[in-house]
Amino acid sequence: MKRITFLPLSEADKKQWFQSFQTNLPQIARTLNLDPAEVQEILTDISTDIANIDDVYEKDSAATAAIRTRNEHRELFFSKFSDFVRRIKTHKQYTKSLGEVINIETSISVKPTKVKSTTAKLSAELLASTQRVSFKFKRPSLHSVRIYCRRGAETDFTLLTAVAGLTYEDTRANLNNATAEKREYAFSLSKNDKESERSAVYSIAVMM
Repeated sequence: MKRITFLPLSEADKKQWFQSFQTNLPQIARTLNLDPAEVQEILTDISTDIANIDDVYEKDSAATAAIRTRNEHRELFFSKFSDFVRRIKTHKQYTKSLGEVINIETSISVKPTKVKSTTAKLSAELLASTQRVSFKFKRPSLHSVRIYCRRGAETDFTLLTAVAGLTYEDTRANLNNATAEKREYAFSLSKNDKESERSAVYSIAVMM
């Protein structure tokens, strides 16, 4: 199986990485004028891999068969996917900033993210549109959601806001009027001024 250096090590982090790539690829594809049929094929393969990851987790009793199915798919998919990313990076209109938006500029080797069980009860859905990121949360009752963000050259996450409801919209303009901006968000649950550990990081591209 081909090793892809920029993919996280754990299956849970791979799933989140693929979901982020899947969300941001259509905008990158339009910017680079990539072949729609090939982009759709890659998106379908990513959906298959995500489904296979879920299958492995959901079928503990049949884990061996599920892992075999996932690995057999990856024997073909990872080679094709690696070649697809290589052609994106050699595209004449490709820039490093575009690559950073879909996380293909940095090799990743990290330990699996550990969060408290309270954070595991929080789910976040992110949707990017022009100069806007919309959030939809599912959370335990009587909790608020704290949203942390970093973007551009920022190295630390800062508290963006605390949300008592189930939705929020980040409508800040891109820094320096950048055409594409990578933003990273993390979330925590808060109740009675006690805050859980932060969630895993969600990456998303915001276009001008």
